[in-house]
Amino acid sequence: MAPLRRFEWLLFLACFVAFAWFHQGGGWNQNSRFAEVRAIVEEGRFAIDDFLVYKVDPDDSTGRRFVRLPLNHAEYQWQGEVRRLAWVDMEYNLYPVNEHSPTPAAKDVPMIEECSSGDIGYVPWTGQFHPNKPPGTTFLAVPAYWLIYHFEKWRGLNPDDWWTLTVNSWLTSVFSVGLVSAFGCVVFFRLAREMAGGKSLPALLATLAFAFGTTFFPFGTLLFDHNLTAIFLLMAFSCLWRVRGMERPSPGRVFLAGTCAGIAAITNYIAAGAGVMLALYAVLATLPTDGKLRWNWRAFLWFSLGVLPLFIVICAYAWVNFGSPFKLSNDFQNPLFADTTAFLGMFAVPQHSADFQRLGYIASLLTISPYRGLFFLAPVLLMGVYGLIVWMHEKTYLAEARLCLGIFGFFFLVNVTFNGYHGGFSAGPRYLVPGLAFLSLPLVVAFLRWRWLTVALALISIAQQTLLTATDAQNSLAVGGHARVDDAHRKDDFFSQIVGDYAWPLFAYGRAWPILNQLIAARLDKENTELTEEGVEEAKRKQRLATLEQGMRTSIARGESSPLILGAIRGPVSVNPIGAYDGLLIFTIFPAGSVQTDWNSFNVGEFLFPQSRLSLLPLALVTGGLCVFLCFAAARRDRTPARAFEVKL
Repeated sequence: MAPLRRFEWLLFLACFVAFAWFHQGGGWNQNSRFAEVRAIVEEGRFAIDDFLVYKVDPDDSTGRRFVRLPLNHAEYQWQGEVRRLAWVDMEYNLYPVNEHSPTPAAKDVPMIEECSSGDIGYVPWTGQFHPNKPPGTTFLAVPAYWLIYHFEKWRGLNPDDWWTLTVNSWLTSVFSVGLVSAFGCVVFFRLAREMAGGKSLPALLATLAFAFGTTFFPFGTLLFDHNLTAIFLLMAFSCLWRVRGMERPSPGRVFLAGTCAGIAAITNYIAAGAGVMLALYAVLATLPTDGKLRWNWRAFLWFSLGVLPLFIVICAYAWVNFGSPFKLSNDFQNPLFADTTAFLGMFAVPQHSADFQRLGYIASLLTISPYRGLFFLAPVLLMGVYGLIVWMHEKTYLAEARLCLGIFGFFFLVNVTFNGYHGGFSAGPRYLVPGLAFLSLPLVVAFLRWRWLTVALALISIAQQTLLTATDAQNSLAVGGHARVDDAHRKDDFFSQIVGDYAWPLFAYGRAWPILNQLIAARLDKENTELTEEGVEEAKRKQRLATLEQGMRTSIARGESSPLILGAIRGPVSVNPIGAYDGLLIFTIFPAGSVQTDWNSFNVGEFLFPQSRLSLLPLALVTGGLCVFLCFAAARRDRTPARAFEVKL
């Protein structure tokens, strides 16, 4: 094996171990996708009606086994009662999903409490549910689950056992998102090395900063679409990069570039915009220019042919499930999510000065705030901006700099205008992840010219991202009702600190004390106001308030979910108690502190050191050790002629 190839395998291993190390538990996004994966593998269909409602099997004395309750036009039967799923609004009013119920006497129940996900859509004319997501992530996860399911079937394991279900959701993510993410880091390294003039160390440092020092890291451990989209866009660019400067570019590489861009688009619809930019790059930047603009229509043709099969796939999927090749899964989600004044019901179109001020606020929140700030949570990316400026100023890679800026800027603009700009439960600005590789590639310039400053920023970035990943990649601060202080007592979202107020206290002290103390203070203030209005004397008020505070702190110490749900969220690692079968964080299936809720999320090291910081030690030794070794090997490679390096490595 060639030394460089061996180097890349070790890099892949270092990244894959890190992404596979963590299971982040359940949540709406990944649960809806996993439901579709199960439906395809176990039933051979796309509808997820049989994989949404889980109840503990009353005939199972161990309490480990679930029964899945199949839905029929948004209704199911349980304990002799017909229940009808209903959407809920912000005031928790119920709106039946199926307005033409076959059982008028059915009891309306909140879908978000009964189902394992609220990220779903209901198709009225078929009476079936589907994820409100593009299907690309599901398609890429099916091969892994097919192997897992049939192996377990051969071994006689029940996929509806709570632990089997938990492990299956983890392994499915590992061998889809985790695998592609690790492979993408190798693709990134190859590109970065060429952009660094063949230097391995700057390319490796840029790769490690991208892999572990940005929001790419936590989302490499989740069955979400962001990392997959990022890597397939990067692979498309890599294919086009390989043919730049050729008089007759290789049709195969350009076709593959189009295919990768197509996969990105059916994984994340928004990525189609980035695909258009890649097509423009293929047309305008792949032929030798000699100072003149030349249009490469041959490359455009092959790129388009590469996209075409994926376009056919997404149209066929829509036709089968939604009755039209041009319907999207989002068209059938909770109608209460839609904003009738927004473009496509989701994107703000500014019309007045107040609208522009609002977008400016969101832009600052997504860039510099400790809540969702890209450059606060990953300050190393500031040096990526520096690298882009250098490329454009020195015209080293002018076309590539414009492409990188265009793709990242496109995702940033979409994120700023999106009505759910914060991304819900998220360890950072997750909607920017698909563009992060294009902001990280210019880091090679910074590692060449300002190495130690960039290394310092990279270490700060890696420390923050590791904390976020080790505690909860679905950080709920200021979004989840359990981790959000009421408007009268909380600070603006801009100043909320997902690391300082949530991830670090959980890791260091086992509880998110900054938020818990604010929640306790808000409860006490409310109680004091009510007692004052009732005319209770000051001495008695103080006594009752002290008793109330002591009771809340005692319940937190016991890990109880009442009166504060956040009190049941315990560190130091893997704090998410939601499972692949859960919807809301309300502990309706298993109580707080049970084996099930404690192990709904975990990391591999916890099999040796459960619920301990030491669980990260093996990861540090394996991935950290490999990274250090690779840095020394890359430095030696940069100092040593290639032939000598082949002998020594």
